[in-house]
Amino acid sequence: MLGQLRVALLVYALGSPAAGAATSLAISTAGTLTGTWRHARDGRVSLWLLASVGAPSAVAAFATARWAGSVDARLLKAAIAGVLLLTGAAMLRRRPEPAGPSEHVPSRTFAVLAEVVVGAVLGAISGLVGLLLGSLRLPAMIRYARVPPPVAVGTNMAIGAVTGLSAGVATFLQGQVDLTAFAVVTPLTLLGANLGARRTGDLDPDSLRRWIAWILLLSAALMLGELGLELRRAA
Repeated sequence: MLGQLRVALLVYALGSPAAGAATSLAISTAGTLTGTWRHARDGRVSLWLLASVGAPSAVAAFATARWAGSVDARLLKAAIAGVLLLTGAAMLRRRPEPAGPSEHVPSRTFAVLAEVVVGAVLGAISGLVGLLLGSLRLPAMIRYARVPPPVAVGTNMAIGAVTGLSAGVATFLQGQVDLTAFAVVTPLTLLGANLGARRTGDLDPDSLRRWIAWILLLSAALMLGELGLELRRAA
């Protein structure tokens, strides 16, 4: 869904980090709901992980999304820029994704605690910066939760959906979602995703990943540069 690019564009188009993050999150959620229904119907959603990771993620996202509107705009923009910077840098590292479950089997108590903590932390960040962060959850679920990759993909999307719905309710209650932008961008996003999926085999994954990574880094640099100028003027 390229939410990292969308949130950066919406922050500038709407002139508000809070509105940009909230609207981007609502759009991402609309996209994940369609995919989640298909994965659930085909049995690729783990109800256990949906509870242990998804529930704390949804609760944390609701809390931070309600709080995000009262955060200083400069601090919120810095948080968004930081996530974009880390995401872009990680994409350029070309770290191989785990192909299967890890050989190391943690104790069940530790595993459940880790699932709850990871869900809560990523959910809190999602509600604040307007990103579902599925790309961070998925490798950990495959390696440490020891579920087959197809189930990890379906469950990851379901967790993103419940996280986005929870944060979306909070942002709608706070009046942070720009309804016009949501109404215009969401259908185009769904259409573009459908058309893009048909061209997936024609694209070079490495080149595409590098282009996206550099765009994310450039967006982060622009945001941080603007913040630096604002702080300098205020000093």
